[in-house]
Amino acid sequence: MRTSREQAAQTRERIVETAARLYRERGINGIGVADLMNEAGLTHGGFYKHFESKEALIAEACTAALEVTKAELQRKIAAAPDEEALSTLVHSYLSKAHSDNPGLGCVIAALGPEAIRHEGIGRETIQHGVNNLLGLISTQLQREGVDDVEAKSHAVLASMIGGLLLSRMMDSPAKTKAVLRDTGNFILKAV
Repeated sequence: MRTSREQAAQTRERIVETAARLYRERGINGIGVADLMNEAGLTHGGFYKHFESKEALIAEACTAALEVTKAELQRKIAAAPDEEALSTLVHSYLSKAHSDNPGLGCVIAALGPEAIRHEGIGRETIQHGVNNLLGLISTQLQREGVDDVEAKSHAVLASMIGGLLLSRMMDSPAKTKAVLRDTGNFILKAV
C-alpha cells in the first residue's frame, strides 16, 4: 500500500511538472489533457485519478512553477555577495536562458494576462507569485538602503517582466540580448 501511495505521489508530481512546463511554453489552452498526459508518459485515462479537473491541475502547476522561480532566484541571491544581490536578482531574471526557455521560467511573464482571465488559476494565484517576487526585490532594495522601497519594487518588477516579454519578441539573438542587457542596466541605475 505504501509503495502504491508513493508511486501515485510521484506520478502526480510528474504530471504537475510536465503541465507547468507545457503551459508556460504553449499557453493554458495550447495543450489538452490527452497531449499533456502523453508528454508525461501516461495515458489520458489516468488523469482523473490524480486531479478533479483540468482547472485543478492548471492552478497546481502554476503555483508549483511560481515556487520554483522564487526558490531559484533565492538560491542565486544567497550565493551572491551582499553588494551584488540586487544585480544578481535582476540579471538572473533577465538572462538569455530565461528568455530562451519560457517553459522553465516565470509563470507571470509566460501566462500573466491569460492566467488572470482563466477560471482555474485566477488573479489570486498570479498575485501570490507577484507578491513573492516583490518581496524578494524589496528585501534586496532594503539591504542596499534604497528609499521608497515599495514604489521602486513595483517599478523593478514591472520592468523585469516587461523586459523579459520584449526580449522574447525580438527577431534576432542580438536584439534579444540587447533588450535584456539594457533593461537590467536601466533598472540598476534607476534604483
